[in-house]
Amino acid sequence: MPAYSDNGRITSGQIKLAVGNWLRADGDIHGTIELGWSISPSIGLVAKDLNRLGLELQSFKEPITKSIKQVMMPSIRKNFRSGGRPDNWEPLAEYTIEVRGNSGPILIRSGNLMRGASSFGIWSVSDTSAAIKGLPSSIWYGAVHQAGTGGFGTYMSRAKAEIGHGARGPEILKLAYEMMDERRSGARGQHKTVIPQRQFIMYQEDDIDDIQEIFYRWLVEETIKVGKFTR
Repeated sequence: MPAYSDNGRITSGQIKLAVGNWLRADGDIHGTIELGWSISPSIGLVAKDLNRLGLELQSFKEPITKSIKQVMMPSIRKNFRSGGRPDNWEPLAEYTIEVRGNSGPILIRSGNLMRGASSFGIWSVSDTSAAIKGLPSSIWYGAVHQAGTGGFGTYMSRAKAEIGHGARGPEILKLAYEMMDERRSGARGQHKTVIPQRQFIMYQEDDIDDIQEIFYRWLVEETIKVGKFTR
């Protein structure tokens, strides 16, 4: 497909094709809290398509920020309110229900985790990408639920056991990260408590389409500014 229409201007179809290349569902929106959850356009494809379209753009911060605020934050809140998407989270254990005095909603007892996980403040945004490096210490336990005890939760349990009585959340989280980084799991004792994985920071298939639309509209505006857009 040629990069321009016959009069040298950029068409909406060419922009949609470029954006479709940038934001594919094969890893450009990915990750888990403990490893760094991120969103970024495919930079190599972006540079190639921008060159073909004749645009000189150095920063994608605007559409990335809009994608977080207009798509990801509401999507994460909906994950909580739906009790898991696309599949429902595993129900609470009978012991947990007895302690709480009710069976739900899951992970929204005080609302602090939902508010914190769906806030813009946990994101670090650059010109080319955005990432969640971790949750605030006040909701450190969210990492356990996000990963379950089969993942990062295993390190959290071991860290708590090693620190002992009076261990505080931030201390446990710090040691758990160290254990994971050093891959010392073989030297630590196993904890029998099982916490199912209940992922709340994750994207849905519809989110990809919505983010693509934001990038498309942004790029249309940029081509209009330089006088190259044509329908």
